[in-house]
Amino acid sequence: MQDAARTDFGLLLAQAFNRYIEHLHRELARRGFTDLRPTFGLALRALHARPRTLTELAGELGVTKQAAAKVVGELEGRSLIEREPSPADGRSTLLRLSRRGTSLVAAAIRIGDAVECDLAHDLGDDAAAHLRAALERLAYDPPWSGAPPARARRVW
Repeated sequence: MQDAARTDFGLLLAQAFNRYIEHLHRELARRGFTDLRPTFGLALRALHARPRTLTELAGELGVTKQAAAKVVGELEGRSLIEREPSPADGRSTLLRLSRRGTSLVAAAIRIGDAVECDLAHDLGDDAAAHLRAALERLAYDPPWSGAPPARARRVW
C-alpha cells in the first residue's frame, strides 16, 4: 500500500524537472539570456548537434514544419540561429546556431553539469552515478516494453 505522505513517483519526476528548468532559466538570465521560452531548448540542442534544414529539424522535434518554422522564427528574431545555403542542395537552407546561440547552449550545458556535480557532492559520487543511470534507463530504455520512445516536449 502506498504511503499517503509519499509523493507519487511521476509527480516527483515532474517536480524535479520543473525545479531544474526554473533554476536553468534563472542562471541563464544571470548570464544575459533573458528572452528564452521553454520551446527553444529542444531546437537549440538539435542544432547544437549539427546544422539542419527546417524539415530535418521538424522531424527531430516531432512537430509539423509549420510549428518548427514558428520556433525558428522566434530563435532567429533573438539572434540565436542563422540561416546558410546548404552545400549539398542549393534549394535548401541550413539552420545553425549563431555565436549567441552557441554561447547559450554551452552555458546551459555548464549549468546542468554543475547541478550534477552538486548532487554528487551532496549524495556521494556513487549515488549520483546511480541516479544518472536510473534517469538514462527511464529516458532511453524503460523497464516497460512495447512503447516506442517518446520525444521530449520541453527542455528549456
